[in-house]
Amino acid sequence: MIVDYTYKGRPSRLRCQVAVVGCGPAGVVTALELARAGIDVIVVESGGGARADPAEVGDLSRLAQRDAARHAPMDLAVRRGIGGTSAIWGGRCVPFDPIDFERRDLTADGSWPIGYDEIAPYFARASAWLLCGRPVFTAKHMGHLPEHMIPLLADGEVLTSSLERWSLPTDFGRVYSGELASSRNVRLCTGLTCLEVLPAPGGQRADGVRCLSLAQQQVVITSDVVVVAAGGLETTRLLMHSRFAAGRALGDQSGHLGHWYMAHVEGVVADLRLTTPPRTVVYDYERDIDGTFIRRRITFDASIQRAAPLPNIALWMTNPELADARHHLGPLSLVYLALRSPLGSRLVPPAQRVALTGHPVPGAPYGHGVERSATTDHLVQIVRQPLRTGRFATRLGRERVLKRGRRSPGFFVAGHAPVFPLQFHGEHLPSYASKVTLADQRDALGMRRLAVDIRFADADIEGAVRAHGALHQALDQRRLGAVTFRSADPWAAVGERLGGGFHQAGTTRMASSWRGGVVDRDLKVFGTRNVFVASSSTFVTSGQANSTFMIVTFAIRLADEVRRVVDARARCSASAPPGR
Repeated sequence: MIVDYTYKGRPSRLRCQVAVVGCGPAGVVTALELARAGIDVIVVESGGGARADPAEVGDLSRLAQRDAARHAPMDLAVRRGIGGTSAIWGGRCVPFDPIDFERRDLTADGSWPIGYDEIAPYFARASAWLLCGRPVFTAKHMGHLPEHMIPLLADGEVLTSSLERWSLPTDFGRVYSGELASSRNVRLCTGLTCLEVLPAPGGQRADGVRCLSLAQQQVVITSDVVVVAAGGLETTRLLMHSRFAAGRALGDQSGHLGHWYMAHVEGVVADLRLTTPPRTVVYDYERDIDGTFIRRRITFDASIQRAAPLPNIALWMTNPELADARHHLGPLSLVYLALRSPLGSRLVPPAQRVALTGHPVPGAPYGHGVERSATTDHLVQIVRQPLRTGRFATRLGRERVLKRGRRSPGFFVAGHAPVFPLQFHGEHLPSYASKVTLADQRDALGMRRLAVDIRFADADIEGAVRAHGALHQALDQRRLGAVTFRSADPWAAVGERLGGGFHQAGTTRMASSWRGGVVDRDLKVFGTRNVFVASSSTFVTSGQANSTFMIVTFAIRLADEVRRVVDARARCSASAPPGR
């Protein structure tokens, strides 16, 4: 059932077994996993109301302060509504690696309280929720595809068999709103924003949550368990607004709440030049046996990551910058002009559209210092290659616009030589100084906005540069090619691209004890018995992977834990003597 709080006069007091704050991927998966087990769930979501103004709802996420050169604006990075930010998600699905859970010198300040072997069993269920096919992330286990991206470059310290998988892409609102609406065990309250988690007497339990609509209707939801799944930064902000024992912010017993803010280090600063003929290189999207799109990645074996040392980082071949017509490729000029047209908003997510058309977006891999050619220059490229451009346009329109079901997640246009721009995507090393705090400025519901102070270190830059060097060495030793930096100062080139906002991690970090973080190994907030967090904000390291796959993975694991807590409470209540 969906209850729309953009209309006045809705119930002001509700009761359930589990209150879930947020209806993004983490909230949807947690709620439906519990509902399928027969547990009564209420989901609170700011957006999604029939009469909600998207701009007014979106403004609730606006930051009070950010470094415009280092952090993306929230209107490009997040969405409120049924499905949350999955509405503007590209669909890339990649799990963390075993080394992400190891204690390493590079991440000495980040120690996970769980191991890879404890989380990997949930990958299959996560893949099912994400509709990304089999939980197979290496070409070694594919059988029907070439094992290696580059012929003769067998896996060693450098791996070319790593895969990323692609969702449909899955907008969780579109795919799962029907089940949320029809489930007998779910009440989805849209147009309602959670302002605080309410403490029970004694301060170690939560009574539920207090919420407010933009129409200023206050709602109190009483529950046995609270799961905060409001996204990376919004989850942190809600905990900061919730006061528990001794007036401290919820989970901030040791001063870690809001700290350790991480994103990813990414961009294009080098080219991959191969001696191998381009037709023998696997650079484009491929299909698994079930039709799922997959793509190769260049990664590094754990042995070289430990010895070098290297941060966990992935690289892959990508298109030249669309905005610069000097690529001399008619298909890319066509895409660039299409993205600049009114049709562009229907082709790619907003942040991707801005970056691909040559405008700098912090935390996005493209658009940094790109020369945007005149429209006539792009038209010239199209006219010079009419057949190639026409065939490309037909295929792209069929695969991206007209096709139902699994649409192509993107495109790749090979140049005129065996030279490929090389995109990197790696972990942002954890730092206590990288943080978010509450500012004095307030939103329309009276909540204090966040101020962001995201920090990057020399080690983040050095790691990206060294990873390119390690790939170059592996190619050079086999005389297969080279990695060539585009700038005489690669450090500066990487530094210019550092930024965050799209992958929000670390600010409610997981730890083995309250002295080291905000939540425990089961994602329960320290100092409480019934408040849990389902968010990338609990991640201790950021890895080379995008966040969404692991967000869903941890949400499934959390739902199993919450089900045990609810069942134990029910057994306790059933066995209590009458009147107790």
